[in-house]
Amino acid sequence: MIKVIDNFLEEDQFDHLQSIIFTDGFPWFYNNWQTHLHDGLYVFFHRFYSDPSGPNSSFFEMFDHTLCKLGVKKLYRIKANLNPKTVFHRKSGYHIDYPNITTSILYMNTNNGWTQFKKGKKIKSVANRMVIFDSNLEHKAVTCTDKKLRIVVNFNYQV
Repeated sequence: MIKVIDNFLEEDQFDHLQSIIFTDGFPWFYNNWQTHLHDGLYVFFHRFYSDPSGPNSSFFEMFDHTLCKLGVKKLYRIKANLNPKTVFHRKSGYHIDYPNITTSILYMNTNNGWTQFKKGKKIKSVANRMVIFDSNLEHKAVTCTDKKLRIVVNFNYQV
């Protein structure tokens, strides 16, 4: 099942996240592949949390409201992905983040990119939209062509 919730966070909570993530000083890290080694793609990312090491970022706590609202019991990872604007929509490979848990994607800005599920459902990138789904559902990211960037935050967890 795929659940889409618009206006997931309160406006002030979401504005706070955007005010941090969209600043010039927010640290992004380059990865020379997107979903599979040697896939010819790239992505910029920021890892906030990974299991078992715990918080990987001083910005981790800004997701306290989000984790509470999602009902997270065990957290595996929080990771932001930034894709710069492309001339044509560029698609990553189908993938799952982790097996047998829950994955959620919070869209940080509105653009004409989307998340495509292998079984056909397409979720458009709309700011403050959260999509929640079984982590075994294969999905892929699609870049935007109308804004400078497409930013999403992925959450992998058990409820």
